[in-house]
Amino acid sequence: MSIFSWLFKRPKAVNAEADSGSPKGRRPTLQVSRDELFLTVESLDFYGLYQLSKSKQWAIGWRDSDPAAGRGGHRESGLGAYVLADLSSGTVSCNGTMARPNNGHVSDSGVFCLEDWHFGSSLSGTFSVFDPAGAVIITKELTANIFTSGISRNGKYAFCATANSPSEHGNKVFLFDLLKRVELYCVTPKAGWPESYEVDEKTGELIAHFKEVGSFRYGIDGQFLDGDQLEDANLTSSRFERILLSAEKVLGEVDLSNERAVEVLDAVQRARSLGADQYPAWRATALKVQGLAHEHLGQYAEAVQVYEEALSLNPKIGVKRRLASVVKRINTR
Repeated sequence: MSIFSWLFKRPKAVNAEADSGSPKGRRPTLQVSRDELFLTVESLDFYGLYQLSKSKQWAIGWRDSDPAAGRGGHRESGLGAYVLADLSSGTVSCNGTMARPNNGHVSDSGVFCLEDWHFGSSLSGTFSVFDPAGAVIITKELTANIFTSGISRNGKYAFCATANSPSEHGNKVFLFDLLKRVELYCVTPKAGWPESYEVDEKTGELIAHFKEVGSFRYGIDGQFLDGDQLEDANLTSSRFERILLSAEKVLGEVDLSNERAVEVLDAVQRARSLGADQYPAWRATALKVQGLAHEHLGQYAEAVQVYEEALSLNPKIGVKRRLASVVKRINTR
């Protein structure tokens, strides 16, 4: 039986008074319970996924379904619900409704955030942060789907990142100062999409964590602080895709030194040995990037050879003009 099927067999989670979307204040209950995945509040007939605060005092639970109407997930109507529980006292601090609540997080201070994935199929979402009584601290309407979000340990900062979208909000990361109730920045994440983010509350730096690559920082103003470290990590990666994409980026730097170009050339050749040559599209890319490195180093004969091979695999790989230019240089020596 699916999760939605199980939920739909349960009574409605929020009464009619809560359907306005306004959270309710603290109420005593001794019926808050949880297992590994789900939070249950018997007095509200609530059952949903949840996340704990680091201190394990708070639990934010959410249910992206309308059990009474038998609707969950992608839909056009039927409100979902959320509950903030204080597990130390067995009380519900607040509860409310929104269209499609998802991916909740709660700080040790009880400040919590939720993503509303909206009804319908449009690329959109709303990121909201609430205080423990359910009052809104920050809300951000987005014209892109939300990729991930979170809150700092003590509730000083919150962040959200979006997926691709043709709108101004597509592929962006946002940082919010919850004490000042302001958006600090909205930037295109130069590090790409990490496995997770966290915020250093002492510095306000947003840290992007990449599995098997490392952690890289954005400053309080949104500037990417660890660009060189990221490129070095990618070039020494065990994944040929990361190596090749990073290598091409490094070779496009205006002040590229010959020493750095040699490092990139070695990395590209290693990427080919790691498996890039087994896939025609990636092999063509590897040959293109290898040619760029040879060309920068003045190794024109080698550049011609790999450019020609890249074009034989993919005539639209984008090196025809470079090949002609290199051949001209050789002929005019």
